[in-house]
Amino acid sequence: MKNIFKKEKKAKYLEFDNYWVQRVETTAIQNRLAYFEDLCSNKTVLHFGCTDWPIFDPNNNLHIKLSKCTKVLHGFDIDKVGIDNLKKYVNQDFFSDFSEMSDIEYDVCLVPETIEHVDNVKTFLEGLSKIKAKIFIITAPNCFSKEHLSRNFYGDDYFVEVVHPDHNCWYSPYTLRNQIEKYSTLKVDNVKLLEEDKMICCEARKI
Repeated sequence: MKNIFKKEKKAKYLEFDNYWVQRVETTAIQNRLAYFEDLCSNKTVLHFGCTDWPIFDPNNNLHIKLSKCTKVLHGFDIDKVGIDNLKKYVNQDFFSDFSEMSDIEYDVCLVPETIEHVDNVKTFLEGLSKIKAKIFIITAPNCFSKEHLSRNFYGDDYFVEVVHPDHNCWYSPYTLRNQIEKYSTLKVDNVKLLEEDKMICCEARKI
């Protein structure tokens, strides 16, 4: 009798020793902006990477959008020229160094697509650990996003990568969570994939 049941294809990762296999439970979030606005609505928020250097557009700037729904919104960015420009649109506190931070406790510390730009991730995450916040939202582009991978091109003797020229690294769901927990006093509660799977988002709290 013919077997009518198809044999399932064995997942490739099952061929590897467990030491190499890192499983990360994820949740899908379709609309990144709506997710941020919902988290920050009527909250006291500290927003890292607020100037969106070097592609600032007042019509598409996240800090300006968040200023319309938050109770208090402070910004953090090493781009001091960009901060001076952003002050024309959002008249609240801005910081460029962890030493400038006040003792305020925030409801949300939002760090969207910033960590891949920093020069020293360990120092940056140690600085984040000193901030008083109820929840930390840290996101980064996903190196394994189907869309990101489809943009790359292998030539015979060259490689074309479509990426922001100021990025220092790519992250995966595992490596972003791993660095946060390795270099900070934060514990990642949830890992989400935003905008299909283009962005990784770690929701974390202080241990």
